Amino acid sequence: MQLFWKKYHKWGGILFTVFILMFCCTGIVLNHQKYFSSYDVSRSWMPQRYQYTHWNNGIVKGTLRLTDGRILMYGNAGIWLTDSCFSTFTSFNTGLAEGIENREIGNLIQMPDGSVWSAALFELYVLQEGGQWQEYPLPGHDEQLSDVIQHGDTLIALSRSYVYRAVAPDYIFDRIQLQPPGNYSPEETLFRMVWLLHSGELFGITGKLIVDGLAIVLVVLCITGIIYWVLPSLIRHRKRRQMKAQSHISLLRGSLKWHNRLGAYLIILTLLLSVSGMCLRAPLRTPLVKVKVNPIPGSSLDSENAWHDKLRAIRWDEHLNAWLLGTSKGFYQMDYLSDVPHKIKHAPAASSMGINVFALDPEHKNTWLVGSLSGFYRWNPAEESVTDYFTGKSVSERRKSGSSTAVSGYSTDLLDCAVVFQRQNGATDYAGIQLLPPMPDELKNQPMSLWNFCLELHVGRFFSSLLGSLTQWFVFASGFILSFILVSGYIVYRKRYKRRPIKHIPKQFK
Repeated sequence: MQLFWKKYHKWGGILFTVFILMFCCTGIVLNHQKYFSSYDVSRSWMPQRYQYTHWNNGIVKGTLRLTDGRILMYGNAGIWLTDSCFSTFTSFNTGLAEGIENREIGNLIQMPDGSVWSAALFELYVLQEGGQWQEYPLPGHDEQLSDVIQHGDTLIALSRSYVYRAVAPDYIFDRIQLQPPGNYSPEETLFRMVWLLHSGELFGITGKLIVDGLAIVLVVLCITGIIYWVLPSLIRHRKRRQMKAQSHISLLRGSLKWHNRLGAYLIILTLLLSVSGMCLRAPLRTPLVKVKVNPIPGSSLDSENAWHDKLRAIRWDEHLNAWLLGTSKGFYQMDYLSDVPHKIKHAPAASSMGINVFALDPEHKNTWLVGSLSGFYRWNPAEESVTDYFTGKSVSERRKSGSSTAVSGYSTDLLDCAVVFQRQNGATDYAGIQLLPPMPDELKNQPMSLWNFCLELHVGRFFSSLLGSLTQWFVFASGFILSFILVSGYIVYRKRYKRRPIKHIPKQFK
């Protein structure tokens, strides 16, 4: 049995080293999104699904027609000055922070006084004379921005947790913490708790640094394991040629020492990191989503703000004379921002990743268009009706997700019709016919942020062209293999080295 554990620990570790290193390095980047936001990666060598073709992959989230007739296009590649035919493009990003991720625009609006505001991923900007953007500070702001809208002379900026309100022309923002919703319970899904535990965010920056440290430990285990595998043959080779090998033997002994100690002493934490990662994808994800638990006291989920990291979009409905609030928990309604939000029972499905389209339908009165990675819908809150945008079929309350089309943008300023931008197919119809002119090379060559690239690697989507339908099992399988390597290594250590000096090495290398 000892030979079994030793054999599979050795070869499992050797063959899986590249993936372990990938998980560790990408995980550290994912844990510090804002710090790495200025770094980009070229798309030119990536698989086809990551290329910009036909205005796909969120390069267009929307357009804004200014009062002077100019049209601004915005999305994942920043802001561009264009025309209604999409024939010319000029970069309109002067003043925005460097890095394509810092130029990911959630919404763009113009106030009645003519001022133009944009909600980038991390900061709010206002357009200055001369076409340069200037960062506009928000009180107490330290998270991602979700939205910015205009209601009369009031400007509303929405972060993931708070509402910021200012009135023209002074634009002095107040931070508003919304009331807990009706029948509020602080319970969270076990899935979300495990997700935050995996990244360490459950315990704030301290937890993140601990997880970063565990990633470094796994890197060291990989390196020392490879050294312990490679050096014996090198030492034998040098001894046969009667060459000195003492330095190699010392390195071998030191590598074995640190490999055993780090692997044994931190086995619980590294296993927890591996198993929690397994739980974030199929098949373990589904049961965890259904289980509700109380937040751990003192953790990031144990917040006095009921809307912590849940706000995604906000709009004023003239017909209802009320605010509509899009969140990761569904849609809510309130007459005033100081009121208690009440959940709207029959509302369209919206991805927790964000709401990409939330606009009035030009063809149907009192109807909203709501689009995200969960589909595209027409929604009339007053009549409590939800229909699929593409098929026109009603979406029942029990089956809220009635569309499989992931939508990344929408515009009524182009050509003579509304244009829907799909995540994968871009501005094309179901027959694959392009609705807009081909993309210029300058836009095609826009990079991907390092953070998003690491995310695609970390969850295995980058390998989908090779794995196909097995991609959804990549994370689970990887976590299982890593857990097996850790457990088998600990078993070998306990049986072979626990009662022997750590500096034990094969006799022929002494």
